[in-house]
Amino acid sequence: MQLSYDFPADTSVLEKIGKLVIQIGQKAGFNDVEISDLQLVLVEVCTNAIVHGLKNDSEKNFQVIFDWETGKIEIFVHEAGEPFDPLSLKDPNIAVPLDKRQSSGYGLYFLHKLMDEADFRIGKDGVKTWRILKRKKIEETKDTP
Repeated sequence: MQLSYDFPADTSVLEKIGKLVIQIGQKAGFNDVEISDLQLVLVEVCTNAIVHGLKNDSEKNFQVIFDWETGKIEIFVHEAGEPFDPLSLKDPNIAVPLDKRQSSGYGLYFLHKLMDEADFRIGKDGVKTWRILKRKKIEETKDTP
């Protein structure tokens, strides 16, 4: 099934996006932890689109497309804001003690760690697109004696 939404570049929409992830995640058979991972990642990607790409200009929009079936969710986020290549950023150094770590840059780190696939591209028209894919983990069953 597929649903598409256009949102204004305003952080107030992040709550609605989070709720959509819960609804769609449940329909696709994901557990609470998997849904939380999806929420964290999608809210981060959308926040970056709103703040960095579209500069909090609520006159501008970005699009989120959810495509799911049982056990799999694929999400696309499209925005045509300021040029930026998030793939040029380095992962934060998580070996550094907490009180010495940088304060930003963790969203993309979690995106790559928590999702099965995460691709970024910039179209010829300048539209930036994230494609995020999460598959349900096969739960192991323990044989009872």
